[in-house]
Amino acid sequence: MKNSANGFKLSPRGVMLALVSAALSDAALANTGHVDFAIGNVVVTESSGRVRPLLKGAEVGSGDKITSGADGRAQIRFSDGAYMSIQPNTEFDIKQYRFDGKADGTESALFGLFKGALRTVTGLVGRIHKDKYQITTPTATIGIRGTGGLIQVANDGSTLVIGTSGIWSLTNNGGSLDVPAGTAGFAGTNRNVAPQQTTQGPVIPPPQPTQQPPQPTVVQGDVVNDQGAPVSLFGPTAPLILFSGPGYAVAFAGATAGPPATSFAPTSSSPSTMVFDASGRPTQFTAGVAGPVTVTLAGSHNEFGTDGVLAWDRWTGTVNFSSGTGSPSTTFSANEGLHIVAGLPTPVASMPTGVIFTYNLLGATAPTVNNGTLAAGTFSGTLVGDFINNKVGLTMTVTMPTLASAYNIQTTGFTVGGANPSGLSITGSGFSGSISTTISGSNCTGGCTTAVTGGFAGTGATDAGLAYSINDPMAGRTIYGAAAFKR
Repeated sequence: MKNSANGFKLSPRGVMLALVSAALSDAALANTGHVDFAIGNVVVTESSGRVRPLLKGAEVGSGDKITSGADGRAQIRFSDGAYMSIQPNTEFDIKQYRFDGKADGTESALFGLFKGALRTVTGLVGRIHKDKYQITTPTATIGIRGTGGLIQVANDGSTLVIGTSGIWSLTNNGGSLDVPAGTAGFAGTNRNVAPQQTTQGPVIPPPQPTQQPPQPTVVQGDVVNDQGAPVSLFGPTAPLILFSGPGYAVAFAGATAGPPATSFAPTSSSPSTMVFDASGRPTQFTAGVAGPVTVTLAGSHNEFGTDGVLAWDRWTGTVNFSSGTGSPSTTFSANEGLHIVAGLPTPVASMPTGVIFTYNLLGATAPTVNNGTLAAGTFSGTLVGDFINNKVGLTMTVTMPTLASAYNIQTTGFTVGGANPSGLSITGSGFSGSISTTISGSNCTGGCTTAVTGGFAGTGATDAGLAYSINDPMAGRTIYGAAAFKR
């Protein structure tokens, strides 16, 4: 096996710096990583949800998620002397990093690699307190008894580790494997099968130049996070977009002449095909219901946003529904709309197991009422993925202008990690169900319910998207919306 075939290496200077004492590190970099270089499309999502380009000289730290495009690469030097060389098409998460200049047992270096590849040389944290250093992937946990290696996560979530110095460990539910320098270990999508030695090498293409289309201005609208503050999606432009193709999941809600008010696709027999414009905005999708039905926008986009994993949008104006026997159309006013959230669903083999993740609001459409008599409202919420019991817990608040009370939607009785949680059941990568609803803490007269349909997207279920419809029978109204969440 030849490492030269990998197409990338840490620079000699990087290797030398990774081996020096942390006492020589810049004190200003305590608990952080410093970007030595970044080329191509590389962005960092901060724990606050703010997304910014990753630039040379920037600092990163706990809670930051780094995503590289097809032409993106970055090299990060951490304050304990460790290096991470992030390769194209990679999602890397700094779960917890702490090093304040001394190895006294309080330090930690916990990372996540959800897809793509990275080469790493450990610093003092990995060499002195090896139990404090860990990299998790969708199919394994990687520990350290050495200093250097290459880690790759394939599209199906399987994990490949190649040791370049020392000994690495590769662990899943089936067991653990030591990976000495010069050998490779592989953990497949079945977590109950122990990792195995392999002779296969990584297949990592060199970074390719890409011509990105002009990026859209992201419309924030009246969308707020769970603290009630406006959601800042990406600043002036969206750095990542989705592209047209089959295999998408789409949840949508709205009074329509075609599909049901709320639906989710693909099913096992009815995949969905999405069409996006040059700016990454959805313009057409097929729904695996009643036909299937092809839904095409001929009107306007509202509250569009994307993180490159999910896209959400509210369509107003003319929307066409084709069932093969005709093309009925619906015209939505500015206070109405067809609400959509779409993305490539998480492969079943890549779904998390035995863990609980909290997903914070990434973005949402402004909720609208079915008859358009109220102006568009605001949305806030939090989602919990209980992958121990395969349940989803939701807490959402929808506020409509001129209404004195807000709609409060919550999975009652849901206990995180409880033996019998009452949340929405996860099937494959999707979830759906009905949730009890109150108005500012009081029961709706006649009973209110909220129908929710959605699913997880991204390798390792990094994102969750859903569409919802709130039925308030005594008021004679139904409220629709869509939202995206990210852990």
